[in-house]
Amino acid sequence: MPEVRKIVATRFGQIHVRVNGEGGVPLVLLHMSPRSSQMWMRLQAALPRQTIAPDRLGYGFSDSPARQLTMLEYTQSTLDALDALNIGPRFDVLGMHTGSLEAIELAHLAGARVRRIGIIAIPVFDAQRRARGIETFASLRVIPKEDGSHLLPAWKARFQFREPPFDIADVQRRYVDYLLAPYPGQAYNAVFAYDAEPRLRAVRQPLIAFAPRDDVYDLTVQSRGMLPVGARYVDLPDCDVDFLRTHTAPFAAMLETLFLND
Repeated sequence: MPEVRKIVATRFGQIHVRVNGEGGVPLVLLHMSPRSSQMWMRLQAALPRQTIAPDRLGYGFSDSPARQLTMLEYTQSTLDALDALNIGPRFDVLGMHTGSLEAIELAHLAGARVRRIGIIAIPVFDAQRRARGIETFASLRVIPKEDGSHLLPAWKARFQFREPPFDIADVQRRYVDYLLAPYPGQAYNAVFAYDAEPRLRAVRQPLIAFAPRDDVYDLTVQSRGMLPVGARYVDLPDCDVDFLRTHTAPFAAMLETLFLND
């Protein structure tokens, strides 16, 4: 089944969703910031079940929220979108970075419906890092200028945390994601206001934490002890921040094995 793209209404605005595949327990994919559902397209095509990848409000082709939302409110919007799509009574969820925190919150908000949860990285920040994040990442904006001088810094920033040789086509896709967001740092306000540690420890569904060598790997290692009892920690030493593009097939196979699509 080819990708189907839909726009669905939620309590805080309309959300753009990519739906791919059919059958099995649906897998909901929650993107990192300031990306969009585009980051999941290769994985969606490689998985043998239905996948649903929404653009978080304010990113991709979804509406920009009228005000700053909390992590709970972003999650409520995602659940509204899933209900509008009638995906069924149970589903799995996989998130990366910001999406990891939203996946954790979704496990609480829809506890009877979330069957298994996967998080790529464990972005649990202490109070000091949360305060610093509000001052830095949450302030990211692209303010248009007549001479276009706002565009080059945004382009150069897409090379951060990566080493040559660069995939320029992928850089451009990430650049477009960044420019599509009216306020690229908006979701970081929710990220750094979210007290993730108690919510993570309280997750009761089977949970798998994947640890690629990405830009928050040190934080993932530090946060490993916060995983709930029975959670699995899967080290990905050969994977970096772009592994969903560079290691699509092996990760898809690993994901299906670990999630056991029964």
